[in-house]
Amino acid sequence: MPNQDNTPNCPFNRFLNPLLNFQNIAPQTQEFNPQCSSFSNNSTSDEADEQQHSLINERKQRRMISNRESARRSRMRKQKHLDELWSQVVWLRNENHQLLDKLNHVSENHDRVLQENAQLKEEAIELRQMLSDMQLKSPYSTLRDLEDIQCNTDLLN
Repeated sequence: MPNQDNTPNCPFNRFLNPLLNFQNIAPQTQEFNPQCSSFSNNSTSDEADEQQHSLINERKQRRMISNRESARRSRMRKQKHLDELWSQVVWLRNENHQLLDKLNHVSENHDRVLQENAQLKEEAIELRQMLSDMQLKSPYSTLRDLEDIQCNTDLLN
């Protein structure tokens, strides 16, 4: 059977015609090379995948550490805020206690002043009544005159 270049198909033709020999070998080489490069690519691809997984794991690890640190800082801020609030509660309770003491003291003083005022009003009423009784019973008009003088002096002051 003849080849495409019109040479008879003979097992020795490849030795006689170097071009035929090259054409016959070239396809085998081409077939072999892709397998080798595929094997090489698989090896490189596996290394790249492994490197990429390593990078991803490293990023995850850093993110996890960062998140833990952030959570720790958040807990510290929360604890500090809670401590400040408790400090404020203690201060406000103390302030409230002092204000209640002052209110009780002022209230006691107010009650005492109201009692004294009521007592003084009663004494004033009693003294006026006594003075009025004395003027009515007195044969002398001097007490009435004295009261008029006292009233005029009060008006001038």
